Amino acid sequence: MALACFVLAASTGSLLRFGMVTGYPAGLQMANIRHAHSHLMYFGWVTPALMALIAARLPEVTGRKRLPAFRWVLLAVFTTALLVYVPFLLYGYRPATFGGISLPLSTIGAGLNVIAWYGFVILYARNTWRAPRNHPLRLWDAALGFLVLSSLGAWGAAVVSALDLQDPFWAMASTHLFLDLFADGWFLLGLLGLVFVAHPPAARSRTAHWGETLLVIGLPLTFLLNLPASAMPGAVRALAGIAGVVAATGIFASLAALLPAIWRRGNRAWLLPLSFLALKAGAMFIIAFPEGARWAGRMALRISYLHWLLLGFVTLGLMAAAADRWGRQVVPARRWFVLSVLLLLASLLPLTPLWPSAWRGAWALTAASWATLGPVIVAILMLIRMIGKSGGWELEIGKERRRAISNP
Repeated sequence: MALACFVLAASTGSLLRFGMVTGYPAGLQMANIRHAHSHLMYFGWVTPALMALIAARLPEVTGRKRLPAFRWVLLAVFTTALLVYVPFLLYGYRPATFGGISLPLSTIGAGLNVIAWYGFVILYARNTWRAPRNHPLRLWDAALGFLVLSSLGAWGAAVVSALDLQDPFWAMASTHLFLDLFADGWFLLGLLGLVFVAHPPAARSRTAHWGETLLVIGLPLTFLLNLPASAMPGAVRALAGIAGVVAATGIFASLAALLPAIWRRGNRAWLLPLSFLALKAGAMFIIAFPEGARWAGRMALRISYLHWLLLGFVTLGLMAAAADRWGRQVVPARRWFVLSVLLLLASLLPLTPLWPSAWRGAWALTAASWATLGPVIVAILMLIRMIGKSGGWELEIGKERRRAISNP
């Protein structure tokens, strides 16, 4: 189901990119397509896949059986994420009007999605209550704490919209609190926990402990780095910069603990996702300084930065984590998918001033549009191959070791 959501979300991203070249069909608007694309990527692909992998790893981390209710909570997360795809695509955050009645369908559906997340948090807390807090569990505790904290930004954005507040700062701050902490807190820490579960020696190192501590200290304020410096008092921007340096150092410390263990184990599938995590940490370190942030703004690197994290680290990391937990057969054609992602990420560079101006032109946007089709096509082939082998795709939530793909 998560991979099917990825196909739909990535296809919407292709529509967004091609629309910049040829125009948008059926009266669709660029902003609404972008909302539908990002919503489904965050909440229909990454969030339920990450939750499923955490739930699948809990028994070996806690020594306890997994609660059966996880299956139903995950189904609710999937369903509510899909529920608002069409409203976002058609209306964005604007209310839909039917027979003179105005309904904020996108906001209502997104609220139900957030409530489903809270259901997962409650089940996780019940399943891990009084369990010894080893390194992966502490990372997941923090990740789910950031998920709840970021959701306050989502509720705040809804309040700002409902009250029609005219100050753009509050709408911008609520949005960044939501999306940036969701990605940097929930995604990053949740996936790091999965990497450490797969490499126990690294989880026991003092370097990993320091990395965790620095991340938890620094990440809560890093969303401020994405706000215009002119919109914040100088002291607040300085505090955000310090938080960015601390969080980036925490990422590098975690990588320093992980890489030797990964190399000894010979599991090369993690090396590329963690390379993109290092790239993300380097970018965070740069924008922690006002001059670095201004340079990144002039280079128009925000779209590339988001894709380094969300495609390079998170998406490729989820596939590596799935292969670790359920076997390589659950991610067929993974190498082709990796290649398609690398081509897509490379295609974004000619759209920035980092690319020599003499070589830029309309071809760059066209090439970037076609590159978005690569991950879509490979993911569709992966789905077909999995369905052909198993007659369907099941998440391992019910039994301790249900096979993800059965023999023909």
